[in-house]
Amino acid sequence: MAKSQPLFSLLLFIFISGTISQSIIQLSRDHDVYCNSWRFSVETNDVGYWDQVPSRCVSYVQDYMTGDGYRSDSEVAASYALGFAKTVEIAGDGKDAWVFDVDETLLSNLPYYAVHGFGYAICH
Repeated sequence: MAKSQPLFSLLLFIFISGTISQSIIQLSRDHDVYCNSWRFSVETNDVGYWDQVPSRCVSYVQDYMTGDGYRSDSEVAASYALGFAKTVEIAGDGKDAWVFDVDETLLSNLPYYAVHGFGYAICH
């Protein structure tokens, strides 16, 4: 019986690995799950270079940017930024300055993306 233990363990591992990989493949066919994962990877800079939204995610990006998600994310980010700004001690010597990354910090790109297919038509 001891000799069959390694073989059983190997077969069990192969079965479990196959089951797990099949479930991952099935998840990737769900556009919302895939697109949410793609968005997360973009936000964490794990996608690498990309120049357009994947075609299957265009409606996902459009729904996000024109819906409550984008507005809520922007309001939360602005709230944290304002909270931090209130903690900064100003010297009052006329040399204090605020530097902003204007793109999606002080200005919204929403009108640009709406005209350019929400990130898909930019390169077409």
